[in-house]
Amino acid sequence: MSNKVKNIFAVIVGGLVLLWPGFFNGYPIVFSDTNVFIAQPAPGYFNWDKPFVYGPWMLLFHGWQSLWPVCVAHGLIVSHLLWLAASTLGVNQPLRHVLVCCVLALLSSAAWFVSFLMPDIFAPVVVLCLFILAFYTRLTRALSVWLVLLTAFAMAVHLSHLVIAAVCLLPALVLSRRRVFLLLAPLVLALSLLVGTSYYAFSRLAVSPFGSVFFLARLAGDGHIDPVLREHCETRTWSLCKWQGRLPSDSDEFLWRGDGPVWSHPGGPMGLAPEASELIALTLRAQPLAALQSSLVNMWQQLWLFDLGDTLVPVHLEVTVGRALQLYFPPGEYVRFEAGRQMSGSLDTRAKLLSSIAKVAYGVFLLLTVYLLWDAIRRKDLRVFALIAMIWFGLAANALVTGALSKPQHRYQARIIWLLAVPSLLLFRAKGAALKSC
Repeated sequence: MSNKVKNIFAVIVGGLVLLWPGFFNGYPIVFSDTNVFIAQPAPGYFNWDKPFVYGPWMLLFHGWQSLWPVCVAHGLIVSHLLWLAASTLGVNQPLRHVLVCCVLALLSSAAWFVSFLMPDIFAPVVVLCLFILAFYTRLTRALSVWLVLLTAFAMAVHLSHLVIAAVCLLPALVLSRRRVFLLLAPLVLALSLLVGTSYYAFSRLAVSPFGSVFFLARLAGDGHIDPVLREHCETRTWSLCKWQGRLPSDSDEFLWRGDGPVWSHPGGPMGLAPEASELIALTLRAQPLAALQSSLVNMWQQLWLFDLGDTLVPVHLEVTVGRALQLYFPPGEYVRFEAGRQMSGSLDTRAKLLSSIAKVAYGVFLLLTVYLLWDAIRRKDLRVFALIAMIWFGLAANALVTGALSKPQHRYQARIIWLLAVPSLLLFRAKGAALKSC
């Protein structure tokens, strides 16, 4: 067997290993929002709060037949990027790669999000892609095109990924001092894709036509909107004026309660968006430091929330994902979905032990990463230093954008914290293998 065949085989096996939670569940792990992405490619279906990107991409794999190929694509993408990251550091070997995937699968949240039919897995993909684009020395034209397109897609599938990308670009550009076009091209493509799909769906040239509603909910939850309403409602006709003094303190209630501030507006969230933008501008002008403080507090809370539980429960799945499967897929798909451990409520309890083990593992990986960072500085190993820096920047950016603009929740940090294990696993016993500063 040639080396090339061995390498491809290792990437495939690694991808399948990372799918074990889906196999254990008996079906891809889903979330109540998964139904939106299933329905997105349907003619005339446009959702106000999610980019029109991940759903059409899913369709390329499931073809309205089975959702399993989407998970397989997740696994192969992550496995391939781990292989390329190891190659960038000069430590790629087939057996070693499979072992790295096995450890990640058992001691981190990586495999759970590979098996999860949501765009979340593409948050860490953004970080890995940017690192490889900046520092991999054997980039071919074909590989460069693939990585640029993959990075752009990973940025576009969720608006928070744009912030993660922008923050990770800072160390990438500073430390690599080259490949500026390759690093910036995905961001330009992602922004173009978001603006183009927004115009196609809503005839609006905007990255996020109605994203202001989410930020408004967060500011309201932190108590910053009520003072603005008290000051301006005598002279304004905002719909939120009738909510003065009784705005929900929970941003999820603000956003999703049927009789709450958003859905009681005559135009719903899309109708509320212009008012939301105006309120946000006035709030940030009047309370910049208070808003910043709340964002940092939320970010700090988000950094320490990374349990798996809130991604595994069957809440609302029957009336969301179940209904979408019945509407668009053959009957057998719904039967397999209903038979999964997630729908019986047992998947959550089975994952608790692994989640506890992962917490201990993350502590160990953090200490090892600190050592590797010190060692990289001592040896002037630019690539190891850059990988660790970009991962830490990515973790911080993810906590900031999700905690400050949405709401601190375990799922948001769990989707990316597994990157903390990557430097230690890739460099374990790789004496002298890491490349020197270039």
